[in-house]
Amino acid sequence: MKTKIILITVLCLLSSCTTFTVVPIDPYSAKSIRQYEVSGKYLILHRDNDAWHMYDLKIINDSIHAKLGYHLGYHVNYLNPDKKGRNSYKRHSEPDVINALHVYTSDSSFSSFDTLISIPASSIHEVNTYSFNRAAYRTSIILPIVLCPIVIFFIVGVHQLGQMSFSYP
Repeated sequence: MKTKIILITVLCLLSSCTTFTVVPIDPYSAKSIRQYEVSGKYLILHRDNDAWHMYDLKIINDSIHAKLGYHLGYHVNYLNPDKKGRNSYKRHSEPDVINALHVYTSDSSFSSFDTLISIPASSIHEVNTYSFNRAAYRTSIILPIVLCPIVIFFIVGVHQLGQMSFSYP
């Protein structure tokens, strides 16, 4: 029985996730997006339900010329975040999540199969990144620590009640 209790406690403690919030970048321009790439951000271009890795940016007359890659790797797991809520990801993916810049465009001058694009900066309607949400992360650690003893006490109590024999006179 003690082994089961220890196992349940460990599983509860390991269940916490790293939590992030969406941070809108405003104001933005073609040059500022290029600066994010230079600083090492992984750029993800979104259009409707499609997404691509955008790289090798060049800025010409306030238009972005770039290459598109189709393989987003782990980034596929967090392409559509909840803008107002919490977004939780496994701890091992934290650097990938924080290191991405999401660029949303309505430009339809390129197809899903193009590998080179040129889009005007005016067609970009949103730029977001993610930020570590320290308060939610702490809650995801503290809550299991508080709840696990209560759950364990309840399980042990129910088990002990089942073992008791009641005799009526």
